[in-house]
Amino acid sequence: MGAVDTAHAPGIEAIREQEFPIVREYTYLNIAAQGPWPTRTVRAVERFAAVSQFPGIERAGAEPPAQPRVRASLARLIGAREDEIVFTGNTTHGMNICAQGIAWRPGDNVVVPAREFPSLMATWAHLRRRGVEVRFVPVEGAGPTVDDIMARVDGRTRAVSCSAITWDTGYRADLEDLGRRCAESGCLLIVDGVQAVGARQLDVKRLRISALATHAYKWLLAGFGLGALYVAPEALDRINPTFVGAGSVAGDVDSAGGDLAWKPGAARFQAGGLNSTGMAALAVSLSLIDEVGIATIEERGRALADALVAGLRRKGIQVVSSPDPARRSAITVFTLGSHERDAALVEQFAAQGIIVAHRPLGVRVSPNFYNTEEEIGRLLDALP
Repeated sequence: MGAVDTAHAPGIEAIREQEFPIVREYTYLNIAAQGPWPTRTVRAVERFAAVSQFPGIERAGAEPPAQPRVRASLARLIGAREDEIVFTGNTTHGMNICAQGIAWRPGDNVVVPAREFPSLMATWAHLRRRGVEVRFVPVEGAGPTVDDIMARVDGRTRAVSCSAITWDTGYRADLEDLGRRCAESGCLLIVDGVQAVGARQLDVKRLRISALATHAYKWLLAGFGLGALYVAPEALDRINPTFVGAGSVAGDVDSAGGDLAWKPGAARFQAGGLNSTGMAALAVSLSLIDEVGIATIEERGRALADALVAGLRRKGIQVVSSPDPARRSAITVFTLGSHERDAALVEQFAAQGIIVAHRPLGVRVSPNFYNTEEEIGRLLDALP
């Protein structure tokens, strides 16, 4: 196995040791299910909890407000402006803001790949109750091509929605081509980014993404209950607020009469209070991602996935993930040939302290920057 280049990532070994105690006890290759909290995040939440015992009172040790730091870090991470991001409860919340906010007309349709994450599929399938035609694109192999998706798009397609990286194979969508073609067709491109944000470099402007939703508990290393939604300025007049509150409205609500004036940018979708504990956690986890660098995180994920795929092929094990490196991500899925054998293997791995996931198409392995080639080797050595 060729060595993974870490020369460009000084300090990774120290970060691994200081921030991720899980690696001392387990080979944790399951961030696509849930990311471990860094030590600095745990300590920040402990400080936040202590200060929260004295609400509204100035106390020593209080952190500066987390929300501005989180917004700025997320904007840098995805190539957006800060006023284009609104906070949500989770990825599905953000996707529903988009799905329910479009002013659907009789005969409209939305195009979605089949075999998407169940929450994404349910978000769009629910629109059938509003008379929307939901076109699920059949998927063969690791994931749908742009041609597969665009073949279902016509003059009545209001939106195309897909995952940036699929949950069941780690397939990386060609968002650049898809975004361009959606823009040319006049439809929105609404992306589930939960397996991509924090895992790789994104530029929502260059990719011409209309909206992108994510959640903090996977690659952002900050737990459940806080997500974010990016909405492009050109999509604001096509996605209307559904749930609203005082935070959504510009000016005095009492004097607005029957016509509310929305806040500029994505703030119009902010209906109420936020998960302040989650915000404190996310601010600090994002500081670690900034410190390591998203380019380094992407490169290490790619190198570890390549090492795993090469090892699986040497052993003659079927790789479910795409054979095209351009369509692969840090997530790799392989199979021993049956659902039962894959499930048994995941249990055998767990008994040896190797943590991966069993998914419908096989065994899913998802390393992050704190993992090593030695850990990939340990998994390969543990294969039957």
